[in-house]
Amino acid sequence: MNQRKTIRRICINAIMLALFCIVGMFSIPLGANIKVSLQLLIVFIICLTMESVIDCLIITSLYLLLGLFLPFYAGFNIGISPTFGYVISFVVISPIIFFLNKIPKLYAPVRMFIACFVGLLVCYAIGTTFMALYLQWDLPKTLAVSVLPYLPFDIAKIVVSILIVFILPPRLFKQEDNK
Repeated sequence: MNQRKTIRRICINAIMLALFCIVGMFSIPLGANIKVSLQLLIVFIICLTMESVIDCLIITSLYLLLGLFLPFYAGFNIGISPTFGYVISFVVISPIIFFLNKIPKLYAPVRMFIACFVGLLVCYAIGTTFMALYLQWDLPKTLAVSVLPYLPFDIAKIVVSILIVFILPPRLFKQEDNK
C-alpha cells in the first residue's frame, strides 16, 4: 500500500472514530427510562461504507477502549455499566455486517438491510445477555427493558443509515488506484 493510500485510510478512520465518539455521547430521552442513542446508526454507517473489515474493527474497538476512560458512551457515561454489553457487541457485529453486505446478487438496499438487521439481532443477544448477568435479572424482564422499547428506533436507524450511505458520494470511502 502506498503512502498516500495509507494516510487517506488513517484520516478516514480517524474521522469516523471522531464522529462515533461525538454522536455516541448523546442520547434522546423519550419517556420514563427510555433514551435512544445514535451509536448503532454510526456502527451501521461505518460497516456499510468502510472498504476493509480491519478498519471497522479498529474503529469500533477504539471506541470501546476510549469509552472505558472517557465519557464517550451514550448519556456521557464512562466505563462498565449495565449497557456495556451493547458496546462490546459493536466490535462483534462489525465484521458480521461488513461481510453480509458483500453478498453478491442481492439488491444493495436489501443486502444492507439484511446485514444490519442480523447485526442488530447479534447486538441484542450480546447486550441483553450482559445486562441480565450484570443486573441479575431474568431474560423476559431484560428483554422488556432493553430490547422491546428500542426495536422500532433501531429499525429506523437501519433505514436511515442505508439512506445516508446512498447519499454519500461513493468515492468518499473508495481507495484510489494511483500508482
